[in-house]
Amino acid sequence: MKKNKRALTSLLACILAVSMTAPTSDIAGQAGMETVYVSAASRSTTTTQTQKTTTSGKKTKKSRKKIRQQKKKAKKYIGKKLTSLVKAIGKYKKLSKAASCYYENEYDGIAKYDGFVVYCHTENRKTWIVDSVE
Repeated sequence: MKKNKRALTSLLACILAVSMTAPTSDIAGQAGMETVYVSAASRSTTTTQTQKTTTSGKKTKKSRKKIRQQKKKAKKYIGKKLTSLVKAIGKYKKLSKAASCYYENEYDGIAKYDGFVVYCHTENRKTWIVDSVE
């Protein structure tokens, strides 16, 4: 009788331990388990983002075409001044610069446009020259 009680107690303890450590998603809806509720606010935000994505589909096609055109135009400015490129297609979003690996007392730079990158270097520490467009 004692063996049966110990076995039963051990079995119950084992079942309890397994049920407490089991993932919630595997046994969702069972009594005593934690249930996660999603608020209505987060659902409406998701819906809003989805609606914005579907309505801006035409805009993205137009912007991709504009990016391709600007990149093609930028490739014509390789070896020329960055200022002339800026006059042709507009200002870059960000210009990162660091000491040049190739030229002493000069800088290498990365001008980031929307959709492509322009690599450049300085001459006489003042004039930025376009090296490549990717």
